[in-house]
Amino acid sequence: MNAPLLQVTDLVKEFKVRSESGKPGVLHAVSGVNLTLHAGETLALVGESGCGKSTTGRCILRLTEPTSGTVEFNGTNLLSLDHEAMRRMRRNLQVVFQDPQASLHPRMTVRRLLGEPLEVHGMPKAEIPARIEELLRLVHLRPEFLDRYPHEFSGGQRQRVGIARALAISPALLVLDEPVSALDVSIQSEIVRLLIELRERLGLSYLFIAHDLAVVRQLADRVAVMYLGRIVETGPADLVYSNPQHPYTQALLSAVPIPDPTIELARRRIVLQGDLPSPTDPPSGCRFRTRCWRADARCASEQPLLTAMANGQEVACHYPGADTAVSVASSKP
Repeated sequence: MNAPLLQVTDLVKEFKVRSESGKPGVLHAVSGVNLTLHAGETLALVGESGCGKSTTGRCILRLTEPTSGTVEFNGTNLLSLDHEAMRRMRRNLQVVFQDPQASLHPRMTVRRLLGEPLEVHGMPKAEIPARIEELLRLVHLRPEFLDRYPHEFSGGQRQRVGIARALAISPALLVLDEPVSALDVSIQSEIVRLLIELRERLGLSYLFIAHDLAVVRQLADRVAVMYLGRIVETGPADLVYSNPQHPYTQALLSAVPIPDPTIELARRRIVLQGDLPSPTDPPSGCRFRTRCWRADARCASEQPLLTAMANGQEVACHYPGADTAVSVASSKP
């Protein structure tokens, strides 16, 4: 296999915080994350809110500076680059945010929103109008939309504009940070189909950050499941969906609806007890143990390492095991 497009190694991000009493502390947002993404691939980073997945994406792009670790893009460690070198590198790495309303300047027309990155990165002015129209066609918006403002669009149309802006300078990698979670279900499927189309047409790679496993399985090649700052399971999407090994993955999948009513009524749901622990005071040993039905004394004292299994999955659990009652078959379109 070719060298990875993106290689994240031992990524750590900690924030200094103060409690209500004024006592200093540390928020452990990302704790030793390792990720690999190859050209043309979609890696889904999934987990519930507060697990650190968006912070991981921002650290990869250096929108947030990591505490430690390495982020290599095509063999170049992004964390070693100075400001100007990183600015040039951003031609290759772009982001689509969750809320298109907040990510698009409200006083700029679509023409200006799409033209700005082209100007910043030095495209000749004479070539910009044609490129803007091409970008609009790529995301299936009409030319008459060019002189409208973001508030004049629906949520789905605004997200299409956000995607077009991210594609303006022909990046190789898009970090998609919950790109459909703010949209209605019917619009979500349209945007996912668009992302699949663009990936195939332009040869893009995606890091797709999401909490909704039902959305992720439509376009993910591989899945990495994150809990409280750590990766707990990763592997080919088909295997993770059909044969989840970590109890947290099984709990997430048990919440994904299955369109077959017979199977849906018969399967067992896993309802996690308690809230996500605070990242300022994570549990010892396995961070999932306070909500896990398999946990014992070993889980409290010994941190499980991400260990490769024979089938290509990797699991960080002392007692991994399949639970067919909660598996969900992959169903890519």
